[in-house]
Amino acid sequence: MSAKKGDLNLMIPGADGWEIWTGSAVNGFRQHSSTEHLLALDVTGIPSGGVAMAIPVRQVSAVPFRAQTDDLSLLGDLASMQLEKSGNRPALDGGQLSDHFVYGTAPDETHLTAVVMNPPTEGQLPRKSPDQFDISPRCLPLPEGQVVVWRELGRWVFAIGKPGHALYFQCLSGERLDARAGNEIRLALTQLQLQGLLKTVPESVVVWSHGSASDARPEELEALARGVGIPASNAPRPNPTWPVPPSRLLPADVRAERLAIQGRRNRNIMIAALAVVYLGVMGYLYFDLQKTKDAAAVVKRKADSVSAEASLLDNHRAQWDELQPVVESEYHPLELFLATYRALPNTKDNRYIRFKKLSFLNQFREIEGDVKVAREIVLEGFTEMSDNPPTPKYAENLRTSSDLKGFDWSFGPDIEDKRTGKMTFTFVGNATQ
Repeated sequence: MSAKKGDLNLMIPGADGWEIWTGSAVNGFRQHSSTEHLLALDVTGIPSGGVAMAIPVRQVSAVPFRAQTDDLSLLGDLASMQLEKSGNRPALDGGQLSDHFVYGTAPDETHLTAVVMNPPTEGQLPRKSPDQFDISPRCLPLPEGQVVVWRELGRWVFAIGKPGHALYFQCLSGERLDARAGNEIRLALTQLQLQGLLKTVPESVVVWSHGSASDARPEELEALARGVGIPASNAPRPNPTWPVPPSRLLPADVRAERLAIQGRRNRNIMIAALAVVYLGVMGYLYFDLQKTKDAAAVVKRKADSVSAEASLLDNHRAQWDELQPVVESEYHPLELFLATYRALPNTKDNRYIRFKKLSFLNQFREIEGDVKVAREIVLEGFTEMSDNPPTPKYAENLRTSSDLKGFDWSFGPDIEDKRTGKMTFTFVGNATQ
């Protein structure tokens, strides 16, 4: 089956290998082929056109949480802080490996899920770089009020959500559907209820089948139902779709390839412009052959010289831009540490606040589709239990510090460390320029 013009080729993990579906979110998708390849690199025969890739559940971590705000502009920072708090901070050099998706809203409250993608290892990306990425649970119509279990690349996974939205998803630790798998699902449901993200227990578990020998057997459904504590049944897996808009996930390898293609395109435009100038001069001097030849030789030499000089200039600028985080001394970690230390409300005799961990980020990142220098300060510390904590004073000192005027700060609440009896805090500053 050949793809129609404008169709999208969707790579989605099947039960025992990758599947290729063609179509669109408006007209629906139809299956083009099914493979037994577990590595995306081994998949061949993808039709021409755009490629979208659904990332398997085993390569993504989900962190659902409640944000005490309905201001959508704040959710990005809150999601980053939640990932940091849960120990799921994405790799800094892996590209855009985190995103967040709103699941539901209420007055002064938002339910959302932050996700972190593991940096792809060798063979986990196809030969042709995908144009878009998203997570597989968002590519499947999850029924509301049910737990959905299905098989992905030889592993069982489950998700909780509603059509177009995934609240939580996880890869089961075992290779079989049994009571142990049901216990894992029940534990996840309990945690979601304790967080206030799940108002009622799902009424049932549905296990999607693929029409293959790996589909769940009746005795497995029975064991799974015992472990979860709710009835389990099976049903065919529905056709996938593609979220609109898709996620912002973009592995580093794909981002680097796109930047290289853009660089080649710009160089080709410059060469084409020089060629137009050259041909114009040739036409103007057409009636004087000898002069035309001499002029063409002169123009060619000048064009070659300009091209070489332009290339050297672009290379020089690129190398200087790469050194930007290093040569700007006001953003050196030592300078930033000194500024944050000076802002402490401590005195010579009383150290009200002590640092536990300081992180300084000063490197290139892709920000809103452009590669820019990202600068971030993360301050983690603790104080003694007190009715008048010193952290608000420290927060005000940071906000008004002339040495840190280029940073916008977000101040997390003080949290009691029950193990040490101290009050811990986390302050995050991001450069505004």
